[in-house]
Amino acid sequence: MRIIKNNMPWTILINAPYRFVRQRIGLIRKLDVGVEIYFHNNVIDEVSDGDITETGKILHGEGIACTVHAPFMDLSPGAVDKDVRSITRDKLKKTVAFANVLGALGVNCHPGYDKWRFGQEVELWLNGSIETWNEVLTEAGDSLPIMLENIFEDEPDSLYELFRHFDRKNLYFCFDSGHFNLFSKVSVERWMSMLGHKIREMHLHDNYGKRDDHIPIGQGTFPFRELKAFLKTHREGLILTAEVHSELDAVQGIKNLKEFVA
Repeated sequence: MRIIKNNMPWTILINAPYRFVRQRIGLIRKLDVGVEIYFHNNVIDEVSDGDITETGKILHGEGIACTVHAPFMDLSPGAVDKDVRSITRDKLKKTVAFANVLGALGVNCHPGYDKWRFGQEVELWLNGSIETWNEVLTEAGDSLPIMLENIFEDEPDSLYELFRHFDRKNLYFCFDSGHFNLFSKVSVERWMSMLGHKIREMHLHDNYGKRDDHIPIGQGTFPFRELKAFLKTHREGLILTAEVHSELDAVQGIKNLKEFVA
C-alpha cells in the first residue's frame, strides 16, 4: 500500500504473526497499510499450502501488500555445524516458497552473526553463510528480494562483507532501528554510508537501549533525526515497517511512522 507525501512513495507495513493475519484484516485495512507476516519456526511446518494460497487471495483481494519475516529461533545460516545449516536452509527455502505464493515484496531474514558465538571469526560465519544464501537466493529467483537485518552486530562490517560477496545478487539489507539502539557501537551515519546502497527495508521501532521493547518510534532513545537525514536522499522503493509487538501500539506505531516520513 503506497503512501504518497510530496511525491515521495513509501510502502508502509505493520507486522503480524501468520496466525493472526486473517483475523486482523479489518485493522490492517483501517490503518491503510500493508503487513509483514511473521512465520514462527513451528508454524512454517504446520501450515498447509492451501492455507497459504487462501491467505494470498484474501490479501490480494483487499489490496494489501505484504512482506514475509522468516523463522529465526534456533536457526543459524552461517552455522559451523552442517546439520544446523541444513535445517536452517530448509526453513528458509520453505519460507521463500510461501512468500512467492503470497505475492510478497520480499523476505526478511536474520543473518545469525554474533561475535561472541563465533569468537569474532567473521570468516567462519561467512563460509557457512555464503553456502546458505546461495541456495536461498536460487529458490527465491530473480523477482523476490531477500533482506537481511542487523541483530547483534555492533558495527556493519560483517554484513558488508557478506553483501560484497553477493553484490550482483538479489540480497539486500533491512536496517532495524531497535537492534541498532541496543547493540551498535558506531553511528547511524556509519551504517548508512557502508550499507545504504543495499537497503530495501527498514524495521522502525524504539526502545531505551536496555531491552528490545518494540515500542512506537519517538517513544525511546533511537536517534531518528539522524536516520531522517538519510531518508531525505534515499526515498524510492523503500519498505518501512512499524515493527511494534503489542497490538495496542499498532495504531500509534503507524501514526508515528507516517508523521516521521511526511
